[in-house]
Amino acid sequence: MNTQKRFALTGGLLGATYLTVNHLLPALPELALGLLLGLGALLATELLPEALWSRLRVWKHRGE
Repeated sequence: MNTQKRFALTGGLLGATYLTVNHLLPALPELALGLLLGLGALLATELLPEALWSRLRVWKHRGE
């Protein structure tokens, strides 16, 4: 399994973990749930093709 698929799989599993934990333990602090979901989304961006990823990075740093 290549690195890109491994990151995407990990991101998906973190997203699923977020949904499960949020449903079972709604009193868990929002910070912990936000960190879990943010890390999952960051890892899931590895699914994007390189051209799209480059355009997103340019768009993100355009305002600096």
